[in-house]
Amino acid sequence: MAGGQQQQNGGIITGINVTPLVDITLVLLIIFMATSHIIAQRAMKLNLPKAANTAEAPTPAVQVMMTADHALTLNGTAITREALAVNLQQMARLDPNIRVTLAADKSVDWDSVAGILDDMRGAGITRLSAQVAPK
Repeated sequence: MAGGQQQQNGGIITGINVTPLVDITLVLLIIFMATSHIIAQRAMKLNLPKAANTAEAPTPAVQVMMTADHALTLNGTAITREALAVNLQQMARLDPNIRVTLAADKSVDWDSVAGILDDMRGAGITRLSAQVAPK
């Protein structure tokens, strides 16, 4: 008969078996729990300068990080300084109001940070912020 599945005794099946759904959910939970530790370990370790007056950005921003050994990342992906400027220029062309946050290790010299900031301004980024740790 059309209209739905029927049991052998003639009644329509009205219940849903949620056991497979619960099994899949628990497996996914275990996978996420196991991989989150690995992802957290791969995060870059930055020793940010401290500031007393800090605030969270109102909207998500593009994250540029510079480690103590001057390695750069753009949203967690390793990148060269030249490629960073090109990518930021493309992002600024697509969204003129894009926000970029620069997080640089406090052991990085000011010349390097100023050079990255100059590259950002040259790429057309007008909304820049620096990430610091609260005191």
